[in-house]
Amino acid sequence: MTLFKLRLDYLLFGGLSFALLLSMLTADFQDPTFFNQLYPSAGIQNWTGLIGALIGGSLLEIFGPSTLLLPWLLLRTALHQPRKISVLAGIYYAYVLVFLLSIFHEIALQSGLIQSVDLGIFWQTGYAGKLAVKWLEQSFNLALSLSALAAMFIFSIFRMYQLLSPLPFLAAVLTGAQNFLNMLVYKISPPPITENLQAAQLPNFK
Repeated sequence: MTLFKLRLDYLLFGGLSFALLLSMLTADFQDPTFFNQLYPSAGIQNWTGLIGALIGGSLLEIFGPSTLLLPWLLLRTALHQPRKISVLAGIYYAYVLVFLLSIFHEIALQSGLIQSVDLGIFWQTGYAGKLAVKWLEQSFNLALSLSALAAMFIFSIFRMYQLLSPLPFLAAVLTGAQNFLNMLVYKISPPPITENLQAAQLPNFK
C-alpha cells in the first residue's frame, strides 16, 4: 500500500502532463481554440478531443513552439522533492521561461536566423512573442531590451535549475518500477519458510 501511495502522484501528474503534450502535438489550427470559435465540418483532429484542442491549440497560438516545454516544466514543478521553491513560484517561472523563449524565437525569425518560409504550425511564433517584440521596438531600444531579457532568462534558469534536469524524475520512476517488480516477484514466488531451525535456536532440555 505504501508503494501505491508514494507513486500515485507520479501517475496523476504524469498522465496530465502527457495529455497536455499530446494535445499540443496533435493540434490542428482548424480545430476550435480560444481565438478560433469555428467548429470544423470534418470534425476535431486533436486526439484529446475538444478540451485538448482548446487548451493545446490555444497555448501554441499564444507562445509558439516554446510551449512544448510547458508540460515538462509543470510536471517537474509538481513532483520536485525536496521542494526548494513553492508550486506557485515554479509555475510562474515556467511561464516566464516559455514566454522569454517565445520572444527570442520571434527575434530570431525577424533577424533571419530562422527561415520563415514554409514553417510548420509548431514553428510559427505565438501572439505573445510577436506582441512583446513589437512593443519593445516601439517603447525601448531593442538591443538594451535584449540585455534585460537575457538577464531575466538567466535568473529564471538559476531559479529553476533543480527542476530542469530530468535525472531525478527518471531515477524516481526507475526506483518505483523496481519496487513494483520486487513486490510482484514476492507475490508470485514468496521465499520458502525455513522448516529446520538451526541447532543454536533449538531449546535445550538438559
